[in-house]
Amino acid sequence: MWKYKMNQEYVYVTLSSKEELFENIIAILSNFPILGIEEIEDNLKVALKKENWDKIDKEFFLEALKVADPNISIIQIDKEIEKNWNEEWEKNVTPVILSETIAVAPSWRKGSTGKPIEIIIDPKMSFGTGHHSTTKLMVQLAEKYVKPNSFWIDVGTGTGILAIVANKLGAKEVLAFDNNPWSIANASENFRLNNIDSGIDLIEMDLDTLPNLPECDGIFANLNYELVVRNLGKFHSAIETKKGVALISGILIYDSSELEEIALKKGFKIIDKLTDQEWSAFALTI
Repeated sequence: MWKYKMNQEYVYVTLSSKEELFENIIAILSNFPILGIEEIEDNLKVALKKENWDKIDKEFFLEALKVADPNISIIQIDKEIEKNWNEEWEKNVTPVILSETIAVAPSWRKGSTGKPIEIIIDPKMSFGTGHHSTTKLMVQLAEKYVKPNSFWIDVGTGTGILAIVANKLGAKEVLAFDNNPWSIANASENFRLNNIDSGIDLIEMDLDTLPNLPECDGIFANLNYELVVRNLGKFHSAIETKKGVALISGILIYDSSELEEIALKKGFKIIDKLTDQEWSAFALTI
């Protein structure tokens, strides 16, 4: 995890956007020297050292973010001195109960959840800690559909949490990939924290540029609506031979009916659907 020093001057940059675009925005932010990100409703609060913020071309910074959200804006900039970031970070990243048997906790709260499967996640940013509804939904579906000795693909692995869950549920092999170098580094660290030295292959690559996916028993795709729709054909081909299952989330409830319609046209059967707050998740098979 990141270690922060006292007696430093920090800058908070608050960005106004939409929650469904956060993943892509965070991917772009990872190219800047940021220390952390906090989600606050439809805002992202980004922490940087003041010396690094002063070096950034502000116009370039905003234009880069507009690739993910053309309407994004900076609504507030705050400065703070001499804050113990280790203490603040550890206070804000808390254990989360994801299901009846699975919980996620940071390493400094290891053993605190009382669940049979406790996943240790030390995120380099707040995104991917297990607090988000889509992660909870995917874990609940994983409990039902991940079988012993199966082969799973985790598309856009992020912190690696779903790959770890599959491994702990008995999957023999997991292919986890992401197009973000930050995610690869963070997932690798989290695999180590969970004592996983085999069974997961971690690769940096981009789903959109892949012609196809390997045949598998199941797919985790906690992405966004547009990315899921663009790649449903690849998911179908990957699970077709083994009559596997594709677990899909990152879909807002108001988009769920349209996604169901497209999935059916692609030849999928919808065998499960869960919702939490404004988010939905699906289990699709052939």
